[in-house]
Parts: sequence; structure tokens; C-alpha cells
Amino acid sequence: MTKDWRLYWLILALGAFSCTTDDGNNLRPVEERAAEAIAALRNDLTAPANGWRLEYQPNPDAGIFFMLLDFDENGQVTIMSDVSDNNGEFFEQTITYRIDNALGLELIFETYAVFHYLFELNQSTFGGEFEFLFKEKENENLRFESVSDPGIPTQIVLEPAESGDEDLFSRELAANMQAFAIDGPEALVAELPSQQIILHDLDISVFWTIDLENRNLRAEVVGQGTTVAEVIANGAIQFEHNTGYKFLNDRMVLNDPLEIGFGVGVTIEELILTDFGMTGPSLCTTGTDNTPQYEGRVPGLGSVTMQSSLLSTRGAGFQPNVYQINPQFIFDNAGNNLLDDGVIGDIFPDAAGFIMFYGVQLNDPDIPVNSAGLLFVENDSLIIHVREYEPTSTAVNLVRYQFNDSFYYSDAGTVGNDAGLATVIDEIFEEGEVYAFDFPQDQVFRLYNPCNGYEIFLVRN
Repeated sequence: MTKDWRLYWLILALGAFSCTTDDGNNLRPVEERAAEAIAALRNDLTAPANGWRLEYQPNPDAGIFFMLLDFDENGQVTIMSDVSDNNGEFFEQTITYRIDNALGLELIFETYAVFHYLFELNQSTFGGEFEFLFKEKENENLRFESVSDPGIPTQIVLEPAESGDEDLFSRELAANMQAFAIDGPEALVAELPSQQIILHDLDISVFWTIDLENRNLRAEVVGQGTTVAEVIANGAIQFEHNTGYKFLNDRMVLNDPLEIGFGVGVTIEELILTDFGMTGPSLCTTGTDNTPQYEGRVPGLGSVTMQSSLLSTRGAGFQPNVYQINPQFIFDNAGNNLLDDGVIGDIFPDAAGFIMFYGVQLNDPDIPVNSAGLLFVENDSLIIHVREYEPTSTAVNLVRYQFNDSFYYSDAGTVGNDAGLATVIDEIFEEGEVYAFDFPQDQVFRLYNPCNGYEIFLVRN
């Protein structure tokens, strides 16, 4: 009984103590505690002698943007980055910042700067952020997370910078890479550029499509050889590897190393790119114009060349079928459509459509199974006028055309203008090589002729 009474009085004593300490009478005002927390975070932000280092990845599929941030006590921060857009505007900026206390401590970059620019990319769907919620201090690092991400918030970690971290910037490399962006009218859609990575010591080429804004890429083709023709002749292998990348210390570093199972164990983790020039080969096999090119090396694999290419699996679905389009969707290198302001309108102003038979045939056995030409409507009847080309096939997304002098005209009562059609076909398919690319809309392809810059948008039947 004695022990029970002791336990009873102990419980009463604890209850009385709890009531005394938890009644809130000794808590300081919320405003005072918030001001103290804001001051503590400001002290942490301004403490490092060399500021902070940040490798910013706005979303899991994006690449990494290298930044240095130096906060002062007067509400200003100097941001240095390797984002070369807007003619280097974001290389170094001093803007205002503030720390708010809403759902928690929030670090807000107030003036337009690199964070705001990344926020606006892809119609503000890229995942960039300029308001960050403070989560915790981990040893010497400060961890924040995005305020506005719809899913799992992006995490960022500020690490104290070293005195030599500014030397890690590869701004010239980042700026030079912009030269690989496709230059042309791109009448209806801008294509992401493709690059050929030539591993000279292994006589292997890798082709990838690169997103220069989002800093990610998709490796798509590998093959033996140093030219497109050699790779195709030796049997190009299609595959898919997606990764982001960053620029650091004159290196292009892949977030996820690229492993190539091409007879040898080849892994590309980074490319050291040192010599840049407009000395690359023309995208047209008979052209003389120069394209951007980087020379360097891949650690453990030897010398490397990075140059422009059009080979990509994005158009590998352009296979035998019947394709049609309104002639107004065929463009010259200035973006003029060939019906209203071009060769088709000059010779065939009443053309109602463009048609391509690629290895298939309609009900009429006289129509060449490999042919291209124009459609006309006369007296409510459809007339087909096409020119034949030699059998061909799509090699990844490269299609070669060799037209002959065989023509078909479906109106037996009249004679088609074969010479005029030959002029049209020769102009559109100059040099006989086009590259196919998927269009965002299903069943639509874009054929691009690198020799004259002409574009054809075709709808698959």
C-alpha cells in the first residue's frame, strides 16, 4: 500500500509540474521568436568567407547549373553562374534577397536573376525556383527545398565555397555549346540539335540529342566509324540513355555515365573539351559550310571530337507508307512556303497537295511504289502526278532519294507537265539526302534537307 501511495503522489506532482510549465506564460511572443530565427539564418548565410557553392538541379531530369552565392547583411547577394543565355547576363549579378517567416523560414531572391530565368524556362514548367524553404543546417551546409514544386520538392544544398571555386566555372564552354543550336527558319517547330561524339582511339561514334537549355541529353545511336556514312554502313545500333550534365572545370560531366556495350567496355563519364572552332564538316555531304566543333579527350578513352549531326532516332519511325500534305507546308530556307511564294506556285499554282509513296501502293498498280509528286483536283476528280525514285530505306532517320525520269499521270486524257514536276522535285530534294524528324502531332513527320534548308511536313496515311 505504501508504494501505491508514493506512486500516486508522484503522478500528482508530475501533473502539477506540467500544468505550471505548459501554460504558455513563459513563452516569448511569436514575432520575437520569428525575428530571432530570421536573424540566425541571415547570420548563417553571411558567415562563410567565400560565400556558398551550389550545384543547382531544378528537376530530376535536368542537368546541373554551377553557382556561387555571396550574401551580405544589407539584404544583397551576388550570384555567379555558368548560364550563358542572354549574352552572359547571368554570369554575375548582385540582387536583393529577403528572409520571410510564413509556413517556415523562406529565402526569397527578389530581383530578376538567374533563378527567375530558370523558373521561366519551358513556359514555367522547367521546375526552376526563386523562393526556397529553409529545412535545416547539416554540419556546415544549409539545406533548402523548393516552395512551388507540385510534386516532391527540389532539394538544394548550400556548401561553403573554397577560395578557388571561381576557377571551376566553364562559362566559355557553356557559351560555345550554344553554337550547336540549329540555325534556320524552323517553320513550325524548333528541333533540338544532335551531336556526334567521335572516340578516335576506338573508331567509335556516339550520337546524342542535346537540350542546351535544360542541360540534358539522350544518347541514341552508336556505331563503328568516324562519319555518318561509315556508321550506317557498319550497322548503326539504336539505343537510349538519358542523362543530365553539367559544365565544370572545362569538362562536360554526365550525371549518369554512358555505358556502351559495343564489343568493348566503354564508359563515358565526362568529356574534357578544350579546343573550339567553326571547323566541323558540313551537314550536307557536298556542302562547304563549316559547323561548330570541339576537340578534347575522354579520360581513359583517348581523343574525342564533338561535332554537329542530324542523325537521330527521333525520325526512325519514318518507314514505308503513303504520306501527304498541303503544298503550303513545304518551305524553303527562308521559311516561305513553296505554293504561295516558291517553285510549286510558279509552275503549278493549282496544286492541291503533295504526295509521297514510300514502298507501298494504292489500288492503281501503275503508280510507282516509290514516287513523289503533286495532287490536283479537276472536275471533282483527284489527279496524281508523281516522279519515281529508286528503292530506298530509312537508315536511322536518314533517307536517300535518287529520282529517275519515269513519271506517272493519272489523267489519261491529258499530258502532265513532267519537266515542271522534275524542276519541283529537284529543288526540294537537292543532293538527294533528307533527315526525318518526329513532329509533336502523331503521324506527322518533318523532312529536312541540310543541303538547301528546305522542310517538308508530311502526314502518314
